[in-house]
Amino acid sequence: MHPPDLLVLATEVAGLGGVELPLEVSAIDSFHQVTDAPERSLTVVSRVPVSLANVYKGDNDPVCAVLDTCRTVSLNLLERVPFWIGDIH
Repeated sequence: MHPPDLLVLATEVAGLGGVELPLEVSAIDSFHQVTDAPERSLTVVSRVPVSLANVYKGDNDPVCAVLDTCRTVSLNLLERVPFWIGDIH
């Protein structure tokens, strides 16, 4: 297994959204008990303004662009998983 450096990962992921989708990324190693292995979590959040008037009028292009960027960020994370869990062939 090759767990990621959470600080580096959080920095890299934050850059994936660009200026169109500013991402807030938090990465945490937590221990339930001192003898337990760390439990790792990565949280990615973004907030973008969406005009309800545009949604009502059917102007979905801005929303679609944001969702496309969300997909890119998600796929980027999924592509990294095999290396993290040692499942590279």
